[in-house]
Amino acid sequence: MSDIPYLSVIIPAYNEAERLPETLVLLKDFLERQEYPSEVIVVDDGSKDRTVELAKEIQNRFPELRIIENAQNRGKGAVVRQGILAARGRYRLFMDADNSTPATEIPHLLKEVPKYEVVIGSRYLHKDSIKIKQSWKRRVLSRAGNFLIQLLALPGIKDTQCGFKLFSSEAAGRIFSRQTMTGWSFDFELLAIAKQLGYVIKEVPVDWFDAKQSTLRASRAYSSSLRDLLILRSRLRQHFYH
Repeated sequence: MSDIPYLSVIIPAYNEAERLPETLVLLKDFLERQEYPSEVIVVDDGSKDRTVELAKEIQNRFPELRIIENAQNRGKGAVVRQGILAARGRYRLFMDADNSTPATEIPHLLKEVPKYEVVIGSRYLHKDSIKIKQSWKRRVLSRAGNFLIQLLALPGIKDTQCGFKLFSSEAAGRIFSRQTMTGWSFDFELLAIAKQLGYVIKEVPVDWFDAKQSTLRASRAYSSSLRDLLILRSRLRQHFYH
């Protein structure tokens, strides 16, 4: 087996003691059935519960699992960036701790490489992708937010916010080293950086299940993201990320 993983999977985690263990077990089962070498990196974002303790228990029987601990909460974007840049894989994917898009969807993204260096999962390309729907309020906010993101920064990208994105190691290094946003906005900032650097973004349909226990406070997140979107639009006009 090669010392360099073909695939690195990064999972950001904040107070995910109830959901992360099952996700790791399912991910372990999936990766053990693949022919390529892999690694998994859980990046804890200053959790106050047993997230790290439970991850370490699974690590005892999952040698490909690494855990990065942070004492302070810094935001999802910050820890995803930390994990991606710490990874060693030829391809680097981040996914959510709640398993909203399961590991079994990884092959749909990998089949698009090496033709594309940035491949993202999408809930909105296929009408049957959403297996468990969000509340009506979140659906309205999500679609309105996506409309604004397409209008102001990323025309043609149907779903910028799905937490299931794959990058080649080279693209990851160039894109994430330029990332500045650490909250919910980091997803669309990454894609805007990728486009400004000349990468073609391949969007593929993936299955998605709404996580009912999500800790994201939608109204506050969308409000701050609108501000960040306006900042991003200004930066793109100035070619800030070159």
